[in-house]
Amino acid sequence: MAKAKTKTPVTSQPSLLDAVYIDPMTDFGFKKLFMNKELLIAFLNDILAADIRDITYQPTEGLGEYKDERTAIFDLLCTTGSGEYVIVEMQIGEQTFFKDRVLFYASHIIRKQAPKKKYWDYCLKAVYVVSILDFVLFKDKESKDMVMEKACIYRERTGTPFSDKLKFVFIELPKFNKTVSELKGNTDTWLFMLKHLFTLKSPPPEIRGRIFKRFFKLAEINKLTHTEMDTFEKSLKKNYFLRDMARAIRIEERTEGRMEGKIEGKIEGKIEGRMEVAIKLLVRNMPIDEVISVTELSEEQVRQLLENIPELQAE
Repeated sequence: MAKAKTKTPVTSQPSLLDAVYIDPMTDFGFKKLFMNKELLIAFLNDILAADIRDITYQPTEGLGEYKDERTAIFDLLCTTGSGEYVIVEMQIGEQTFFKDRVLFYASHIIRKQAPKKKYWDYCLKAVYVVSILDFVLFKDKESKDMVMEKACIYRERTGTPFSDKLKFVFIELPKFNKTVSELKGNTDTWLFMLKHLFTLKSPPPEIRGRIFKRFFKLAEINKLTHTEMDTFEKSLKKNYFLRDMARAIRIEERTEGRMEGKIEGKIEGKIEGRMEVAIKLLVRNMPIDEVISVTELSEEQVRQLLENIPELQAE
């Protein structure tokens, strides 16, 4: 695979043959590492500044109340020892309505707390959503150097919290540019590992501590079974494809943005181009939500394509 000319370090990945550690920014790598309870607790405590002692993993599909209601699927969902909920998800492709998406996810967990009985005092357990992003979500000037953004519900007049039951953490990895010698504290180390683990050949001497030693050990590629290796390779190829498609769409948008005039016909051509991308993704059995995320087509457009792809109809 030829290396693209880009200033973004994330895309200049080594080949799988040269890699020593799995990529935590793949579906397989993320779950391989953070389905380890010890690692996830340590990560959440550092990112949330919390004191979580125990967690229980929950099914990652949050079903609606009715059969045909749209579902929410997370990378990881867990409850803490005190009953609080934590959603952790990783997002590679940029999505226009990503903020709405995390609200949608959180709403499922809030709603599922209602007991199946007549009376309830509406006392909720807190819901945290931790989003690890391989794109920039907050593009305002003031957020340029803010790698981690936290959000909650505030009272407009006083600027004080309205409720502490819903909190969001957004980690924008493209903004994290520290070298290993510049790391300060565990949070920096987690972000460095998420972004650069796949490019490392051995643990840097600057990264110390039992929990990170455990992280490196669990990430070793030569410890994977044949089945795991096959799954990781497919997951890695999927990531490359997603990044290539997302980058192509961004380049197309920038190119069209520079051209003034001749607007008529551009929008139609642009949508046709995205539909071609969507067809390629659907043929590769990519979930509809991810196709929407990469192409920014509507769900209706993607489902119409799905109904008209001969390769899929033949299965």
